[in-house]
Amino acid sequence: MLSDPLAIILLLVTGVVALVMAVLLILDYLKNKKIYHVAWAFSFLILFVSGVLIILFDFTILEEPLVPVVAAFIPACLAIGLFFAVWNDKPFGLYYTIFTIVMVVLLALVRLDLLPGFAVLSTPVLMGLHIPSGLFLVGIPLYTAFTKETEMTSIFFSIGGLLISFGGVLLAFLKLDIPILSGEQIFAILPLLLVIVGVFFVLGILLPSKWKVEVPYLSK
Repeated sequence: MLSDPLAIILLLVTGVVALVMAVLLILDYLKNKKIYHVAWAFSFLILFVSGVLIILFDFTILEEPLVPVVAAFIPACLAIGLFFAVWNDKPFGLYYTIFTIVMVVLLALVRLDLLPGFAVLSTPVLMGLHIPSGLFLVGIPLYTAFTKETEMTSIFFSIGGLLISFGGVLLAFLKLDIPILSGEQIFAILPLLLVIVGVFFVLGILLPSKWKVEVPYLSK
């Protein structure tokens, strides 16, 4: 179990925020049938479960073969949701969903060593999934903000995307044995980074009127 009290508190805060957002998104979907809220709810549920697992099993849980596979859905589903939210009349969201599923299946096969001789592809495939998602998380809200399709508050989504990409880059380079920071330093800042990422994504979802989720008793 994780022994750092501050890290546990930060991860619990992240988990509570993520779980509340997932519930709000699902409730909004049941009422308004906005498919992108389902994608975002899935991301927040995985973030919640990830925080709980880190608390229970320490950061060593990140070394388990399927953990990076499941965690890859966090930025991917956020990006999928943005495609559906911004271009609901175009098939971009469907295309990126198919791309995500193919890449995740490939990553799972490699991580579980079901493709003999291809284990070396684990990190490149993981980065091949994370990098496009990160770019879309940053780029799409910026595009909608500067084309005035959404309010400038959508930039909070971009900031969250930038920060989660930063965390992904740190972990990827650590895995490649060319660390930007040591494992100890990364795991020390990761709980705080997750809280900040969660806050920016929450603001990026709740504030822009184009795709915001209704909060019971607060939303008009």
